[in-house]
Amino acid sequence: MTTVKQKQIFSLLMAMMMVLSLCACGQGNAPAAPPASPPAESGGSPAPKPEGPATITLTDNVGRQVELPCPVERCAVALRYTNELIRACGAIDKVIAVDLNTAQDRDYWGMFDPGQVIGKSQRELDYERIIQLAPQVLILPSNGSYEEAAEKLAPFGIQVFVLSGYDTAGFASQCEVIGKMFGVEEQAEKFCSYFTEKLDYIHRQLEGVEPRTYYYEGNTDYTTALPGDYFYDMFRLAHGQSIFADAAGVSAGQVDPEEVIRRAPDVIIKIITPDKARTGTGLYEPPEKAQFARSCQDIQARPGWQDIPAVKNGDIYLMTQFSHGGACKLVGTMYAAKWLYPDLLPDLDPDEVFRAWLEDFQGFRNIEGHFYAAGELK
Repeated sequence: MTTVKQKQIFSLLMAMMMVLSLCACGQGNAPAAPPASPPAESGGSPAPKPEGPATITLTDNVGRQVELPCPVERCAVALRYTNELIRACGAIDKVIAVDLNTAQDRDYWGMFDPGQVIGKSQRELDYERIIQLAPQVLILPSNGSYEEAAEKLAPFGIQVFVLSGYDTAGFASQCEVIGKMFGVEEQAEKFCSYFTEKLDYIHRQLEGVEPRTYYYEGNTDYTTALPGDYFYDMFRLAHGQSIFADAAGVSAGQVDPEEVIRRAPDVIIKIITPDKARTGTGLYEPPEKAQFARSCQDIQARPGWQDIPAVKNGDIYLMTQFSHGGACKLVGTMYAAKWLYPDLLPDLDPDEVFRAWLEDFQGFRNIEGHFYAAGELK
């Protein structure tokens, strides 16, 4: 009896195993179902999905939307003004290479070796060196060769972002972009607020005031800035009225000296570049005072210029290429406003602004000798 029952049980087990085997074959290579999530009341939750690298999409100065790592840890920058903005916002340690126009200033940019630069300027780039350094992003201004750079660097995964550190009108937006790009929003906001508060004060004090006229002259004699130029914006924010606002009497920035006499500016402001600096650039160390004096004397001695109000009244002012460009040229704006309206801006101290710019935001010792009035050069 026992033997019969054992045989029956054995037959039943064999039949069940065959059925299970057939079911398994019918499923083919279908993957096994994932384990069910624990019920909500047990406190369980689905396993988190693995995340890729964080990115951020930012709009640059020419309207391009660029996806970047967030935050950027390695970038190359070809423009001194942009490097200054990045340093003021607290992210200069993320800059691994610069252009020669920046690196030439060993006092101010000693952390960048001139032998390791990425080109002479924003228009003359060493793409082989950039690729070797492998930054995550190359930052160029809008007057740089950014379209060519984007095409040549795309195969190597290097993004190109346009940020123009000389763009006076875009100061606040550029600070915001730098803050987001490098994850330094708090310091960028602190830096931005310092200058925008000064601009707000100028606007309040000069609202409704008849603007005084000025003649701005660049490094090259008899050259000026016209509407649409970043230098023009520097003086516009100072509430000055350019004698060449209509662009008449000017060809490619070159002015007719007779037109300056005829338009009789209230103030003349001249830019100086040290003799030993690369053309069109500035240095932390200012030129010798004698160079300022020679330039001022030249203006005073120009035929017929003795009758210009600015010359008769001693309202001739000189500032260096290095100094005026700080904070998107807003350092220059502060000096221009004070020179134009000395009695209407009692709480504006441009010397203190320049000190704060160098010491508080650039981490350097304040240095005198970048700004002079004609009366100080006799």
